[in-house]
Amino acid sequence: MSQPPVIFWFRRDLRLDDNTGLHEAIKSGHPVIPLYIIDPRIRQSDRYSHARMAFLLDSMEAVNQRLSDYNAHLLVRHGNPHSILSELIQQTNASGLYFNADYTPFAVKRDETLQDNLSIDVRSFDDALLIPPGGVMKDDGTPYVVYTPFKKRWNDKIKPATSTVEMSSDNFYNISEIENVGIPSREQLEIQTNIPIPSAKETYAQSKLTHYIKSAINAYDTDRNHLTIDPFNDDRQTGSSFLSHYFRLGILSPRQAYWAARDKYGNNQSESAQQSIATWVSELTWREFYMHIMYHFPHVDRNNFRDTYDALKWRSAPEELQAWKDGLTGYPIIDAPMRQLRAIGWMPNRARMIVASFLTKDLLIHWQEGERHFMQYLLDGDPAANNGGWQWAAGTGTDAQPYFRIFNPTSQSKKFDKDGDYIRHWIPELNNVPKKYIHEPWKMDAPPTNYPAPIVDHKFARKRTLEAFKAAREVEPA
Repeated sequence: MSQPPVIFWFRRDLRLDDNTGLHEAIKSGHPVIPLYIIDPRIRQSDRYSHARMAFLLDSMEAVNQRLSDYNAHLLVRHGNPHSILSELIQQTNASGLYFNADYTPFAVKRDETLQDNLSIDVRSFDDALLIPPGGVMKDDGTPYVVYTPFKKRWNDKIKPATSTVEMSSDNFYNISEIENVGIPSREQLEIQTNIPIPSAKETYAQSKLTHYIKSAINAYDTDRNHLTIDPFNDDRQTGSSFLSHYFRLGILSPRQAYWAARDKYGNNQSESAQQSIATWVSELTWREFYMHIMYHFPHVDRNNFRDTYDALKWRSAPEELQAWKDGLTGYPIIDAPMRQLRAIGWMPNRARMIVASFLTKDLLIHWQEGERHFMQYLLDGDPAANNGGWQWAAGTGTDAQPYFRIFNPTSQSKKFDKDGDYIRHWIPELNNVPKKYIHEPWKMDAPPTNYPAPIVDHKFARKRTLEAFKAAREVEPA
């Protein structure tokens, strides 16, 4: 009698290599049903991204192509995961469900419900992080809420090796007799985006990682703040790796990145290069820190981490918010990345900090407005990292930027886009503005008529924000 199948449920791990849950399912000796469930609740979210969904569909196609090497196919179903899984278990007499854990409040609640209600063996594996939540704790057993001590303890932890397994056609269940709606088209999901989608193949992502480690990681410390115009269509590598969208969907694993960097570090004799590599690895640590924070403190998903600032009087300014979204604030260093975001679904990390500071500190508009907008456009939009970054900028989070530290958009512009190349590319209205005025075109005798004047005076805005934060800090806790 043939073995009953087990189900491997792909989620944020769309790859075959170094996939812990998939490999464990194969090692079970049971034929594996590779499953992806398109949950309609994702598309109903106010943080839904058409571009990210298009990228997801491409990554599903890439997984399906790799599965075809083993005469297997990705089984795709639409609907509530509990209903879909219950039906599939009944149809196939599956004896087990395998998946890799996700740590957002939505995913944790969903998975706990499945664990409690499905009638088969349900096995969850830690795959999305090098060290899962609960693995980096203070001596008293409580979670860290400050990055630097978290990083120190995280660095001391032994990191897991990458997972390998031999695959063959015998490892997979024949799903030809099972209803399979297949991978939907963009039209079927009514995806509307003009953002060009980069390759979603895991082999391509691995090649990008390899190329970066070989050619550019040594310069990360000096080049990471470079305002790159379009990393997806420019092969010239700067210090940044431009791999975040691959980590977001699990097309690359953090173990693949970590060990590639560690090998480079061990084979590099330059102290400055080793420092750059260590700094790049610390970006992986930041990613893990924010996931740990969201897991241990799920309220941050929709609220301030620091309840001190629940009393903060944010402004309701719809026209200013829309100007920020459209890249029409009159500050070139704000408008260029906001237009870049809409055009390619990405912006440099330095630019993310600058535009977030402007929205929350110059315009005094709630960080949730910016967080939501970023999630609607970013290909790498990750709930934990995006939330953590916005609360850092707003001064309401864990390792928050102090409320009194407010980026000056003009000085940031002069420092990080000295010649104005980035600005001119994304704001063609300023192409003919001399370098002397590219950061402050409103100071010209005859400013461009097709570009707006600043919507707020930075000096005035800074004073207004300091007063608002001071008032919130003086409110007695309830």
